[in-house]
Amino acid sequence: MATIAAPSKICALVPVKRLGWAKSRLAPHLTTGERNCLAEAMLRDVLDVLSKVPQLGGIAVVTSDTAVASIANDYAAVVIDDLDDAGINNAVRRGQRVLAAEGYAGVLVIPGDIPFLSAQEIELALSTLADCNVVITPANRDGGTNLLGFSPPHVMDPSFGLHSFRRHLAIARAMGLEVVVLPLEGAGHDIDVPADLWSDTDGPAIQTRRLLARLGKDVPPACPGPTQEPLSP
Repeated sequence: MATIAAPSKICALVPVKRLGWAKSRLAPHLTTGERNCLAEAMLRDVLDVLSKVPQLGGIAVVTSDTAVASIANDYAAVVIDDLDDAGINNAVRRGQRVLAAEGYAGVLVIPGDIPFLSAQEIELALSTLADCNVVITPANRDGGTNLLGFSPPHVMDPSFGLHSFRRHLAIARAMGLEVVVLPLEGAGHDIDVPADLWSDTDGPAIQTRRLLARLGKDVPPACPGPTQEPLSP
C-alpha cells in the first residue's frame, strides 16, 4: 500500500473547462450566455465551500480559460495552466504532476459543477483519505464520479467519462490500492439535464440556486454578480 496523506497536506484540485464549452447538453434549454453564467455560478459555489475548509492544504484550479483563472483568484486558489486543453483527464494528470512536485501528499479532485457539496462532506472526504489511497464519490444518478481522492497524488491515473465510477473502482482494486467508496448527497448531485435545473436539493449553492431561480423566470443571460446573501423563500 502506498503512503497515506495527512489531511493538511491534501490539496483540492478543480479541473474547469472553458466556460463557453460548459453544459452543452443544456443547449436546447439555455442560451450560451445562460450556460456560461451557470458554469460560473457553480464554480463560485464550489470554490466558496473549499475556501471554508481549513483542513485543506490548498486549492488549485486547472484551466485554460482566463475568465476561470480570474474567478479562481477571487478565492485565493492557485491556477495551473491547462497547457493542452485536452479534456478533464489530461487536466487532472497535469494537476497531479504539479501538486506532487510541490510536495503535496494527496489531492482531492473536485469538479467545478457540483455546487451542492458542503464543507462537511469535504472534511469527511479528507479524513477518509487519511486512511486509504483512493476515495471515490459516485454521482447520484448517471454512474459518473463526482469526487476522487488520491494519496499520494500520482497513485493512479484518472479515468473520468461514461461510467467512470465503476472504472475508477476497478482500476484502484486491480492495482491493489486501498479504496473507499464514499456516497455523499450534496457532492453526488450535479447539473447536467433539464430536470436538474430546478432541483429542490438543499445545500449552500447560493450562487447557483439564485441563478436557477432567475432563469426560471426568463431572466436575460447577462451574468448577475456574485452575492453572499441567501435566496429569498
